[in-house]
Amino acid sequence: MNKRKTDNSLTHILDSVLGYIRSNSILLVIIASVFGFLVLATYLGFLEVNSFRQLNVSDFEVGKVAERDVVASREVSFIDENATRIRREARQRLVTAVFKYDRSLSNSLLSDYSDFVEYMDNTMQTASSVSQFLLEVQQEYPGILEKKTIQTLYNSPDRSGILSVSHLVFKQIINEGITAFPDKGMENYNQSDIELVHWKNDRQERIEVPKDSLLTWNELRTYVSNALVLMKKNSSMTDILMSLIRPFLKENLIYQAEESETKLEAAVRQVTPVMVVIPKGQKIIKRGFLITEESYNQLEALANSGVYIDVRQFTGAVICLFIVILVAVYMLSSGILGMQIEFKDRILLIVCFFIEYLVVFIFSKMQFFTQSLDIILVMPTALLSMLVAILVSRRVGVCMSFILSLAVLCATGFTSGPFLFSLFSGITGVSAIRISGKRLDLVASSCILALVQPLLVNILLVVFSGAARDATLLAIGSAVNGFMSGILLLGFLPILESLLNSSTSFRLMEFSDLNSPVMKKMLLSISGTYNHSIMVATLAESACREIGADPLIARVGAYYHDIGKMDQSEYFVENQTDYNKHLDLNPRLSATVIRSHVKQGVEKARQLRLPKEVIDIISEHHGNSLITYFYNEAKKLNDAADPEDYMYQGIPPRSKESAVVMLADVVEAACRTLEKPTVPRLEKFINDLVGKKIESNQLDNSDLTFREIGIIKKSFVNILAGYYHSRIEYPNQKDPDDLVILSREAALKRKES
Repeated sequence: MNKRKTDNSLTHILDSVLGYIRSNSILLVIIASVFGFLVLATYLGFLEVNSFRQLNVSDFEVGKVAERDVVASREVSFIDENATRIRREARQRLVTAVFKYDRSLSNSLLSDYSDFVEYMDNTMQTASSVSQFLLEVQQEYPGILEKKTIQTLYNSPDRSGILSVSHLVFKQIINEGITAFPDKGMENYNQSDIELVHWKNDRQERIEVPKDSLLTWNELRTYVSNALVLMKKNSSMTDILMSLIRPFLKENLIYQAEESETKLEAAVRQVTPVMVVIPKGQKIIKRGFLITEESYNQLEALANSGVYIDVRQFTGAVICLFIVILVAVYMLSSGILGMQIEFKDRILLIVCFFIEYLVVFIFSKMQFFTQSLDIILVMPTALLSMLVAILVSRRVGVCMSFILSLAVLCATGFTSGPFLFSLFSGITGVSAIRISGKRLDLVASSCILALVQPLLVNILLVVFSGAARDATLLAIGSAVNGFMSGILLLGFLPILESLLNSSTSFRLMEFSDLNSPVMKKMLLSISGTYNHSIMVATLAESACREIGADPLIARVGAYYHDIGKMDQSEYFVENQTDYNKHLDLNPRLSATVIRSHVKQGVEKARQLRLPKEVIDIISEHHGNSLITYFYNEAKKLNDAADPEDYMYQGIPPRSKESAVVMLADVVEAACRTLEKPTVPRLEKFINDLVGKKIESNQLDNSDLTFREIGIIKKSFVNILAGYYHSRIEYPNQKDPDDLVILSREAALKRKES
C-alpha cells in the first residue's frame, strides 16, 4: 500500500516536472542558452594564457620601481637557467678526461729499443775506431742520434753499462706511460684528475689519478734523473741517457678526445635542472619596490607558463552558477512569489542576471580590482533592481536583489563583502524608488543611494579590514555608483518601457495626457464617447484608489476603453444627434456593429502600443455579457433567437482595475437617464446595475470581494451625487419614482446601443 502511494507520488512529481518543462519550453531554452554562454565566459575568465590576464612582461624592467603588484595566480615551477648553468659547469669540472694506455704501441717501442741496444752493444764490440762506429750507427739508424752522442758513448769507459741503464730507464718510461696534454679541449674537464685506462693482468682497468702524476715531455729529464738516483747511478749520465732514449720514445698514454667528449655529454645530460617553485598567491612583484633580476626571472617564467585553467575552481564556479539559476527559477515561480510574471518580464530578469554576473565577473579579473571590495565601484545591482521594481513590481525587485547578490557571490569567488553590499544596495534602491509618475523622483532616489552606499562601504570596511585598495576612493566611488544608478535608470527606462510595452506609472502618465493626438481626435470625432470616457475614468480612478487597486491603470483603461467606436461613431447613442441608424438595421446586425467596437478597440490599442493591462481592460470591459436591448428586439421578431448572437465575444474581467472600469462604464451610461438623481435613488440604481453584473458572473474572475464591491458602489454614489447635484428640474417633468422602471430600461437601451 505504502509502495503504491510512493509510486503515485513519484509519478505525480514527474508529471508535474514534465508539464512545467512543456509549458515553459521556450523560457527554459533561453535560460539554458544564457547558462551556456556564462559558462563559456567563466571558462575564458579562468583560462590563463601565459598566466597573464592584464599584464605584459614589457611593462616591467630590472632596476625600475614597480608600479603595480604581480601575484602568482597559480603554482608555477620553472628552471632557473642561471643556477642550472652553474650546476652544469660544476658537473663538467668534475668530469675527468680519458687517457688510454696503448699497449701495442708500448710493446713495439720496447722491442725497437731492445734491438737498438743490442745493435749498439755488438757494434761497439766489433768497431775498431770511433769513426767506424759512427758510420755504422749512422748507416743503421740515420738521423736518430747526434754525432756527439755516438762519439761520447763509444769513448765512455762504461759504454755497455750506459746502454744497459738506458734500456732499464726506457722500460720504466714506457711502462709508466708518457703523454702530452692538448692545447685546447681540456678546459671544460676536471683540472686536477684524469681517468686512466690501463692494463693489469691482461685486463683493462679504469682509475682516476692526479693529472700531475702523468709523465709529460717537459718532465722527462727530471724523471730520468730521478731514476738514476734510485738506481744509484751517477746523475751525470742524464744527458747521454736523454740523447739515447728521446728519439725512440712516443706518447703511449694517449688523450681520448671522442670518448672524453661522450663522457662529458653524458654527465651533462644527467645534470638535474634547478627547479624554482612559485607558490600560488606569492607576490612576485611588489608595488613601490625595485624589480630585481630574480623577480624579473620569476615574472618571465610566469609569463611563459602557457595555457592553464584551474579545473577545480572552474568546476566549482559552474556548479555554483547552476545552483544560483535554480534558486532564481524557484524564487520567481508563481507559487513562491505569489504572482504570475509575464514572459517579457522573465526575459528582462534573465538579461539583468546575465549583465550582473558578466560585469562583476569580468571586472573582478582585472588587476585594478585585486581587493575584494573594490568591485563595488562597478557593481550594477542597485540599477538593475530598481529597473525590475519599476518595470515589473517591487516584490520582484526585492527578490531580484537577492538573486543578483547570489550572482555576485558566485562571480567573485564566494567573497562575502561584495555579496553583502550588493544585497543591501539592491534592497535600498528598491525601497528608495518612488513610482509616482514623476521621473524627477528617480533623481531623488539616486541621491538617497549616493548617501546610503558610502555608509554601507564604511560598515563593510570595519568588518572586512584591509579589503579595499583605497578606502576613501571606494567610499567616493560607491556614492558615484549610487547616483549614476538613478541617472542611468532615468536614461534606460523610456527605452525599456517601449521595448517591453510596460505599464509603468511614467508611461501610463504619458498615455493619460488628454492633449495626446488620440484623445484630441476622440474629442473631435466622438465627443459623446470622449465625455463618457472622461467620466468613467473619474469613477474608476476614485474607486480603485479606495480599494487599493492601481488608479492610474484604471484611469488610462477608462480613457481608451471605447476607442473602437471611432470608426463607426454614429451607431452609438452618445454620439447620435438626431437620427438613430439602428432603425434601418435588424437587431442581429445592430448587435454585431455594437460589439465590434471591442475588437476594433483592441486592434487600435495594439497599433498605439498601449500596455497589456490597458488592452485587457478594453477587451474585458463588456466581458461576455448579453446586449439585452437588441436581444429583446430580436425575440419580438423571432422567439428562437440565439442569445449567443447577441453577446460580447470578450471574457469577464480578470483584474480589479478591469472590473472597476466595467462597473464604472455601465453605471455612468445608465445614470445619465436617471431623473432627479438623489443619493438614495443613485444608491438604489447602482446597486441594481452592479447586482446584475454579479448575477451574470461578470465579476467572478476579478478577485473583487463583497467588501470592495460595497466600497466601489459608495465611491460611485459620492462622485455621481456631486456631479448631478446641480441639475435643473424642467417644467412638466414627470416624477422619477413613477418612471423608475422606464428609466432603467432606457438606461440599458442607451448603454447597449
